[in-house]
Amino acid sequence: MKNKYLLGFTLVCASGIVWSFGSTIVRLMEDAESYRIPYLFFRGFAVCTTITLFIFLRDRKSFLANFKRIDRWAVSGAILLMLSMFGFIYALTITTVAITLLMMALAPLFSALFGYLLLAEKLSRTTIINMAIVLLGVVVMVWNVDSSNTIIGALFGMFTAFCFAMYTITIRHNPETPKLLTPALSGLMGIVVTCVLVLANNELTFDIPKINMQLSVFHGVIVGAGLVLYGLGAKYLPSAELVLLSLLEVVVGIFWAWLPIIGINEVPDLNTLIGGLIILSAITIQGLATRKQHAPIVH
Repeated sequence: MKNKYLLGFTLVCASGIVWSFGSTIVRLMEDAESYRIPYLFFRGFAVCTTITLFIFLRDRKSFLANFKRIDRWAVSGAILLMLSMFGFIYALTITTVAITLLMMALAPLFSALFGYLLLAEKLSRTTIINMAIVLLGVVVMVWNVDSSNTIIGALFGMFTAFCFAMYTITIRHNPETPKLLTPALSGLMGIVVTCVLVLANNELTFDIPKINMQLSVFHGVIVGAGLVLYGLGAKYLPSAELVLLSLLEVVVGIFWAWLPIIGINEVPDLNTLIGGLIILSAITIQGLATRKQHAPIVH
């Protein structure tokens, strides 16, 4: 594909679809609240392994040279992404898939604001309008929700959105920042942090049900694959559009949670469906505008 902008659009959308399976996987856990930390440990291992293996197969002899490119922005991005992963798991084990993913829809607003403040990135009129559409979709989705049962989970979801948006800023700040090694480092940090938490708390253990371990590893592979796609597309798109397009995870993830054949059957209400369609329309408009704006000129 000669059109690199459109290639970035495709890669980031694909990452959102891949990630959309994650929330459903988490909800299939047994006694999820008791096994969050060991789940994060095994998932972090799978994330780190998946991404590192991809880098090795891609670079071969120059594999070790990648580690020389790690700078303070890469480390900062890894920490932010790790915190986003923790917040995501905690949100999903406290509230519904819909509420968790809906709060993550705020990520483009955070990304746009800090992309402007830290990177001096300009926002196109189309992107600004689409962010407003996304915000409208979120408002519609959470309208009349019983906040007494969802406030903590919603806050974790918002925390996840903020950390992920800031992670996007770090990988956009410097073109030389390793966009794939950073999330691999994030998985490694997750392993270290969960190990410390388990060793410091006698009530925690790495001994978890077999189904939870299988789910965590599978989830880690999915997250790793999505981060590879997201990292590859990141160099072609500004921060606000990166996070906006990855919001396919929100809409499709809610659909997977509803699909009865998977086994969760979380039925979204009418407001959720309408809000999801609004968000999906913003993503579609963004894609069409991107294609029109950057289409190659035919002579």
